[in-house]
Amino acid sequence: MVKLTMIARVTNGLPLAEGLDDGRDLTDAEMYKQQVKALFKNLSKGHNEASRMSVETGPYVFYYII
Repeated sequence: MVKLTMIARVTNGLPLAEGLDDGRDLTDAEMYKQQVKALFKNLSKGHNEASRMSVETGPYVFYYII
């Protein structure tokens, strides 16, 4: 089940859109948002060249598609 969706521009890591399906189920939403923003920042620096990747963090998995 998708808990958090964020869309960002890869060239500079700027978040463009964000959506929470239901904030009640995700108690650490702010912590995960900060992790996603750090992931976007790393992607904008060109550290990850793959066009698709999954990043596991605790009980959650971040997927990105470029």
